[in-house]
This record gives sequence, C-alpha cells and structure tokens, in this order.
Amino acid sequence: MKRIYKLSLVAFFCLIGITAQAQKAQIKYTVTPGVFTPEDEVILEIDLAGSSLAGKEPYIWAFGPGDAITNTSWTSSPDIAKFTKVADDKWKYIFVGTSFYNKGASDIIGKPFSFLVKTKDGGIQSEDYTPTKFSPILFVPTLFRNFPVRTSQYDALSLYLDQRYTASPNNQRFSPTSINIRMLDPAGQLVGQEKKGLPVVKQKDGSFGYTFLPEILFGIPEGQKVNKAVYSFSGTVKDVNGLTVPYTTEEAEVVFLDLK
Repeated sequence: MKRIYKLSLVAFFCLIGITAQAQKAQIKYTVTPGVFTPEDEVILEIDLAGSSLAGKEPYIWAFGPGDAITNTSWTSSPDIAKFTKVADDKWKYIFVGTSFYNKGASDIIGKPFSFLVKTKDGGIQSEDYTPTKFSPILFVPTLFRNFPVRTSQYDALSLYLDQRYTASPNNQRFSPTSINIRMLDPAGQLVGQEKKGLPVVKQKDGSFGYTFLPEILFGIPEGQKVNKAVYSFSGTVKDVNGLTVPYTTEEAEVVFLDLK
C-alpha cells in the first residue's frame, strides 16, 4: 500500500512538472499600424512584465504566409530574430512583410501575420498570436511614384513619372528624356556622385521609368548608410514663344527602410 502511495505521489509531482513546463507565457503586445500591407513597415511592441519571459532576451518566431526568415533553428534563434530593447521588459521588432517572409506581396496579401515570442534556445515561449491579416496594396496615382513602395538601399528600385497626375502645365507638356538621382546619408550628405541624365524608358501606361540597384549605380561602400534617394526628371518643353527649352521637374524622394 505504501509503495502504491509513493508511486502515486511521484506520478502526481511529475504531472505538475509537465503541466508547468507546458504552460506558455501570456504577454502584452501592440502592432503599429493596426492595418498594414506586405510592403508597409510594421512595428511589433511587446511587454514581458509579469510573464515567464520577464527578464529574458526575446526572439520572434513568425508564421502565417509561411515561415519568416527568422525561423531557422528552434533551439538557436539567429540575431535577426532578436527584439530591440526599449525599456525594462518592453521590446520592439520592426519588419516589412515581403522581406520578412521572403515572398512577393501577392503571396502574402490576405494571409495572417502570426507570431510567438521565445527565448533564444526555445526553452520558454509565449502563446501564439494572430493580430491581423495582411491587407491589399492600394495604388494611389501620383506624378512621382516608386516601386517597391517600401524599400531599402539594398533592393532594386524603380522610379516613375506619370504626367497624367499633375496640375502643372509644364509637367504635363514636357517630353521626359532622363532622370537625375542623388543619394543622401542620415546627415544629409551626398553619398557617391550625383547621377544626371540617366535615360528613362517609356512604360506601357504612358509613364516614364528608370530601374537600378543603388549599391551598384552609386558604388556604395559596405557599411555605408543611405537614408534616401532624391530624384527629378528632365527633358524639353515649348516655351511661350514656341521654342524648345530644357525643363526639369521638382524633386521627389524615397526614404529607405533600415533593414540591416
């Protein structure tokens, strides 16, 4: 009888240990913006206070459209999966869906953004959370546009001029032939040499565009931060006397995401 009693106690405490181990941390979190597309910059903020993850360095494990690039080894998450500390047990993680999941926007739209938070070795983890789905990308026609809408200095970038969407008579009437581009660092200083007179290509919709890799076109050194690309289009237009004269549009800019 005593032996049975002892075995029962052992089984009881083992069950308690297994149950405690199986319990997952419940954390507080916010996602900004509340509605986002695969090309939007998203900020995930977490608060680990009062959970079993409190005091630990958190790592993200994300899924939904598929495994995120952070999902390498459960027992050894990479540095790119680590949250950035804000204060105490508050942390944040910034991502863009297309880069985060290494998929095209069309493969992500309508799919859920799901995640959990874990320690590097996976010994402690949170519940699974699915705050929302990726929304469709809404095209807003403007004189200047770029693709991708959200991009980094390491990605191929296309810059477009669509003369249908401007109130300026000169912008409507001039004949575009080239684009001028310069790169600026976070301090507003020029990176490399400004490129002028790069030939543009007329698109099927009537717009004009130019596609390039910033790193290659500007010979950006490794480790050099680029904050934005500033550009304008040039060509010719008829003046009030009917003479053909040079013309350059106002400048537009593309602010790069800091993905590295």
